[in-house]
Order: sequence, then C-alpha cells, then structure tokens
Amino acid sequence: MATHYLISTAGFPNYGDEQIVRTWLAFFKKVHANDQIILDVPFPSRAQFLFKDEFPDLLIVDTIWNLIYLAESKGITLDDTNSLFELLHGGDPRNAVPIKAMFGADSLHLLGGGYFSVDHIEFKRTFYFFALLSIIKDKNPKTKIFATGLGLTPINSDIVSTIKGYVANFDYFGVRDRVSDLFPNATLEVDDVFLSKSLRAIKINKSDDNPDILVSIQPIFDDKIRKVVIENLIFFLKQHKNAKIGILEAMVPDDNWLYFGDVFNQEPDIKERLIFYDFWTLWTDGIPFKKNQLWISTRFHFHLIGALLGAKGTAISIGTQYYDVKHQSLIDWGTGWQFQNFTKKYSVIEPKINCFFQVKSKHLAEQKIKRVERMLYP
Repeated sequence: MATHYLISTAGFPNYGDEQIVRTWLAFFKKVHANDQIILDVPFPSRAQFLFKDEFPDLLIVDTIWNLIYLAESKGITLDDTNSLFELLHGGDPRNAVPIKAMFGADSLHLLGGGYFSVDHIEFKRTFYFFALLSIIKDKNPKTKIFATGLGLTPINSDIVSTIKGYVANFDYFGVRDRVSDLFPNATLEVDDVFLSKSLRAIKINKSDDNPDILVSIQPIFDDKIRKVVIENLIFFLKQHKNAKIGILEAMVPDDNWLYFGDVFNQEPDIKERLIFYDFWTLWTDGIPFKKNQLWISTRFHFHLIGALLGAKGTAISIGTQYYDVKHQSLIDWGTGWQFQNFTKKYSVIEPKINCFFQVKSKHLAEQKIKRVERMLYP
C-alpha cells in the first residue's frame, strides 16, 4: 500500500479549492482506493467535515503549513536551504512525528490552485513549499514530488530565479495558464477541476425549481469597478423579469454581500426573486443547476464548472491581474463565456457558451487523467 501526501489550501472554505480536493479524492477512490491518503491543509478541522465522506480513512493534517508559518516567523529567506533543512530536521519538535510521516510518503503532491502570489501575504509564504519538497526529494531521491494545475501569478523575477532550482527537482510540474509557464520543466495543462466531470465529482442539486440565473460576485474593493458591475448586473436582471435568481457563496462569508447587503434595496422586483445558497448548502446538497441556466461570476471555478455543465455565462473582471489571468486561461481553453471588464462604452452582460466546449473539455480531461496515470500514479 502506497502513501500519497497531498498539499492543498482547502478548508477555508472556498468552493474552488475544496472542489480541487474533492476531484483528487474521487480520482484516488477510483484508481488507488486501497492506498493511504494524507491531506495537508491550513484548516484541518473544517477540512475534516468537508471531506470525511470523500475517501476512506483519510488523514488530514496541517504539518507543512505549520512549517511555512514557522519559516516566515523565523525570517528564513526562500534561498536559505540550510535553515530550511534544519527546520525539517528537528527545527519544529512539536511536529516531529508528523514531519516523519511526510518523509515516509511515497509521493508529495501540490494540488492545483492559485495559492501563490506576491500580491497576497498569505500566498507569498507558500513559495516555501517548493523549497521544502525539493529538500525532501534530495534527502529521499525515491520520493516523487509533483505539482498539478498551479497558478503562480502575480510573481516577480526574483522569486522565479530563486525557486527555479527547486522546481527543476520536481518529477512533474504542471501549471494551468501561460503566464505561469515560467520553468523549463513545466507542463502547461488544464486546471485540476477540469477532471471533475469525468470523475463525477461535481455535486449537483437537480431540483425542479432551481433558479434560472446563478450569480457569484465576490467583494469588489475598487469603488468605481464595483459601481459599474452592480449597475450592469441590475440592468441584466431587470431584463429577465420573471427569472428566479440564485446567489452563490463560493467563499465564506465574503460572497454573501450581494444578498445580505443593500445592493438591491432600491430594486424590490429583483430582491424578491433572490435565493441565497450558502457555501455549506452548495457543498452538501450540490449546485442548483438546470438546463438553459445563465451564470454570471467573478469566481474562477464557477466560470469553469458552469462551462463544464454547458451553461451560458459571463465572467466578470474585478480589475486585478490575479483574477484576470485565471479567467483568461479558461477563455484560452475555449469555454466560450463572455469575459466582461466593462471598459467599452456600451459594455453589457451577455452570457455565452462555446457549444463544443463540453466535447473539448472531456478530451482535455481525459488527456490529463491519462498523463496522471502514466507519469504520477501508475
């Protein structure tokens, strides 16, 4: 029985990050059901409730996350391999046994996601992961180290230069967008959630009275952009007078502002048609999908999931490189969704879909699954 050590940013919770883990657990349940899976996340208590039914005897820890917090608190620089080596070898005695378990794994796998960014302090410290896994690989050459579906931007040249040697040590290193394709051994591939539909890992609520329109808008901190987005959203919803509208909460509690805030106070016709789907309802009961539904989202993974399900949609830019790169990657992969940044004078929300995307996405998912089964988990 092999031991596979998965590293993720799941447990916050944020629907996309949780869906990535659900997808990989579905893969292992199908292909390596008798193996041991250890999932390392920053929020293990919530993750226990999120994934308790997804894979038998799943062990959930926060070992490597504690290590990067400790490295940051000690002021260890990313290129200080000696100090990072010492951290793994007695430098964190409270986690001595958990670290031993990490060294004992047959493989260490950074699951996909955009949890690397110089613009977010919580995602800047994660660059330590590349160093720590590389050091473990140097100590135990038989240990396989993988990364799949990573988004690495925004990133600066100093970090690229520093981690280049660590990345070279990976047995497989997959990135999900062209902007993140920065290393000689990197493979440009689709986001991990592309595999969800093929693995039947997308949970769907098939109720007959599901909403006609699904909306997921995260907080927008630029007042000008926020105003334009809200004005266009209201205009669109007014055009669909009898449509039921579902508000989806991808991240808790950030994404509930559209429902509980004052956005629609002056629009009683819209407000009375709103239905709120909190994260936990979406996670346990499924996404309230139905045929001919329209989706509007600033969230990357709802863009992807909506397109995988065949829904017409509009992805909305909130004006940051971090999110624009994500959405553009899906446009490049062919979702056919409208990507709207409201920069043109007569910009409006017009949900669209590439009618061939479901066929293409199935092919892309099958390609990636075959590559994973051949190169990562034979």
